[in-house]
Amino acid sequence: MSTFTPDQPLLVAYDRTRVRELLRNTTAQGLHDALRNGTFGANLAPAERTELDALLTAWMQRALGYVFLRDALLVDGQRGPRVFSLICAEMTSEQIVLNSDLAAALRGRDLSRLMPTDLAALHVHDAAVMRLADMAQRQGLSLVLLETASSYPLPTDLERLLPSIPLHLPHANDYFVPPTGLRRLVAVTLAVTGILLLLIPILSGTIPKHPAGLPLALITLALMVGVKAGWAGYSGALCLWLVPNLPGFRSDRSLTELLPYLPLLLGGVALLIYDRRMRALWAWLRGQFGLGL
Repeated sequence: MSTFTPDQPLLVAYDRTRVRELLRNTTAQGLHDALRNGTFGANLAPAERTELDALLTAWMQRALGYVFLRDALLVDGQRGPRVFSLICAEMTSEQIVLNSDLAAALRGRDLSRLMPTDLAALHVHDAAVMRLADMAQRQGLSLVLLETASSYPLPTDLERLLPSIPLHLPHANDYFVPPTGLRRLVAVTLAVTGILLLLIPILSGTIPKHPAGLPLALITLALMVGVKAGWAGYSGALCLWLVPNLPGFRSDRSLTELLPYLPLLLGGVALLIYDRRMRALWAWLRGQFGLGL
């Protein structure tokens, strides 16, 4: 990319087709996840990625996370143009700074499919402009004249950019919201109490007699309260907690001796998977840490 000052006009070659498809078929939540896991934003500067993350987060907080980007742009005229410009910047292959004469010759023209042969008619003979037009033609890119780096024009047919895939509107329980208020206080209190019950004996030089008892119960309960789990989540957590607390259970036994506990263990895992809030937590963790699982 060329260096420029904010008020310099630019001739930009970008993939307008991909931009339009992204607006039609990608949600703000989907783009946010792609940005977090590194599959989107490689061409953006770190500050631009941070800005786009903040804008998409704001949309998610305003119930626009699960609508297509096209609809979010129509709804939010304040943040929409900047989100669109950052998306276009990601799809930009090359840009050159224009002097005032070149900018005047190209201003007001439809440059989207400008051919190198068209430049002669516009009295443009600049080698860099001709090379950029040739590259855009070969790679199927669109050209656009920008008065500033962040002034990518919104599609004139934005309202007609209907999605080519159906939109899945998730249930309210399908996404995780970190606990706040009283729920957060209760979850933190339970977790800290359970951890202290484990640490205090260790700091005193002794090993807790039964760490899988009350300490594990409090930590597990903190998780269930924090995610606002349903009956399946609590039941699954209870099953998993019961496994090391049943009479006769010893972790140092051979695998064959632990087989009687396997149905309870598998049942607990199945119940946790069945709980929507637990699945939402896992999806949220994948988005936060870029896990590919």
